[in-house]
Amino acid sequence: MDKRLYCLALTLALTATLSTGCSKKNANLRGRPSGNGFTGVKDPAVEPIQPELKKLSFVLTNDIHGHLEPAKGENGKVTGGMSLLASYVQHLRALPEYQSEATPLYVLDSGDQFQGTLVSNFDEGKAIFHAFNEVGYDAIVPGNHDYDFGPLGWLYDRVVTGETSNNAREVIEGLAKIAKFPLLSANTYLKATIKTHTANPVELNSSCEPKDQTLRDALDFSTAEHPAFLKPYVISEKSGVRVALIGLDNKFTASTTTGENVSDLCFRDEVEAYLDVRRELEGKADIFVILIHNGNTKDVSEASTITKKINAVIPNGVDLVAAGHTHAVHDHSVNGVHVVQDGSEAKSFGRVDLFFDPIAGRVVHEKTQSWAGQELDPTECKPGVKNRNAFICEQYPLPLANHAAVDTIVGRLRGEIAPLAKKHIATATEKITKHRIDENALSNILTDALRKATGADVSLMNMGGIRTELKKGDIDYETFFEVLPFANKVSFIKEVPWSLLKKLLLKSAQTCNRYGALLFSGLQVHYLRNCVPGTDLDPAAKLQLVKTTSGETILDTVSGLEAAATRTFKVATLDFIATGGSGYEEFRGTRVDADLGIARDIIADQLVADKAVLNNALDGRFKNIAPSTTK
Repeated sequence: MDKRLYCLALTLALTATLSTGCSKKNANLRGRPSGNGFTGVKDPAVEPIQPELKKLSFVLTNDIHGHLEPAKGENGKVTGGMSLLASYVQHLRALPEYQSEATPLYVLDSGDQFQGTLVSNFDEGKAIFHAFNEVGYDAIVPGNHDYDFGPLGWLYDRVVTGETSNNAREVIEGLAKIAKFPLLSANTYLKATIKTHTANPVELNSSCEPKDQTLRDALDFSTAEHPAFLKPYVISEKSGVRVALIGLDNKFTASTTTGENVSDLCFRDEVEAYLDVRRELEGKADIFVILIHNGNTKDVSEASTITKKINAVIPNGVDLVAAGHTHAVHDHSVNGVHVVQDGSEAKSFGRVDLFFDPIAGRVVHEKTQSWAGQELDPTECKPGVKNRNAFICEQYPLPLANHAAVDTIVGRLRGEIAPLAKKHIATATEKITKHRIDENALSNILTDALRKATGADVSLMNMGGIRTELKKGDIDYETFFEVLPFANKVSFIKEVPWSLLKKLLLKSAQTCNRYGALLFSGLQVHYLRNCVPGTDLDPAAKLQLVKTTSGETILDTVSGLEAAATRTFKVATLDFIATGGSGYEEFRGTRVDADLGIARDIIADQLVADKAVLNNALDGRFKNIAPSTTK
């Protein structure tokens, strides 16, 4: 029906006080200002009229971690990779509805594009961003690991005087210039630009919280600045529909990246930052999409909780949440708003179709179609299997070809890394497994090699930094690199007092998955922890027994024996941990006596020297002796 006739008929049927949406001024009924700034409620009088809905499609990825190339499974099957993703998007855009732009198409990524493979780290992320350009991403949010590269130099992750530039964000700033898409984060600020309402400067922590909490309500973010390479949001108009893409980084980014690289930044509470932006954009956009580097897990629904808090202030305040960080696959509906995350390592992607009512000026959430974790399988269709290959199988025939331009990008790098990539490191008689919070074979192997190579009494590594397991068979340098992809250096500390080591071991024992355990070589630790379902921490966990591998008892709560707080240990750890990373703030400020070089290479060289043959044998060095545990 002609819109003018539609509006005339509707006007005759309704009272003069009702807004019909026929004028541009009143087109966006959702979120009209009221007492709290928003009503978020459309006029029920227009509900009986069903206009033609406008479809918008979103392709979503997260936590690619440098996986340009397909992954080869234990069965030899090859899936995923940026080449297949680029090919999929290319085929999608060729479909009539997208080619004519009748249906807008957005491609978005929710963080951690880097840090995971030798082929992508070798050129410090350039290949990933060139591949993203080929895919045609519309926007991304940087994740915590996007700050890990630091200054230029692929073997440096922090500024080293005389060896690197003094710019701790040299790499990510350079990558932003390569990108044909914006990097978004509305909650990332330059600390020095945040003042109080009286224009006074204030001392802030890494989450933009004042150290003096009495000043919290006095903070003024209205004139605070974001780093130049970031935008808080962009508004994109396609086919007459205005879409606001708003980035939010995880507020704990500073503790999960190289801290020095973001020491002048802070990452504000995600909800508070979003609400400020949402108020600013009221009436300027029709659809609101969050790209957030927070996600859900089986225990904690962090991204969904953030969405609930937003909706509690602004009903219908967001239309789609593209999540990341936890490497999970989930599609959680929060009052009809889909919170979607799609695994990791470019093995899968998400697809969401929103339907916009141009008269009511809102997304009709009950009509949203969503598929999370679509596997990038180039050859196989799985009829009847939910969330797998539905679009690939329905929209064009298989096999799905590679994308030539992306393959060229990868091929060039392959030639450069070949001599290093194939260096033999060890042999595994079986798949070597890891665990985020319990003793595991992989952490035992790595910490044992680190302790032996450095001559330390104790070696410590955080499980968050051990990124993947080892497959059975020959382990070359490229394979080993994926286990330890970060350029962490080994910090050697001659005197770590028992009082500090005890705090670190207790904190490690308390985690039920809030953060990775701090696992070790040189000690035997018995502890009591009970992880209650739905929680990620047991603050009541206790240490019961700590012994050295030589048999010295350091702590025995049963007998009451404990070493003096001043008893010291020679400790080898990662510089990331020694500066308080992964949540182990207790280590911050400890004097480091020597920097021994890249941890990955020191451990690899020790395995080579030992002609290591690896298996999954455990020795009980980190043992939960609680009478009952649920994890």
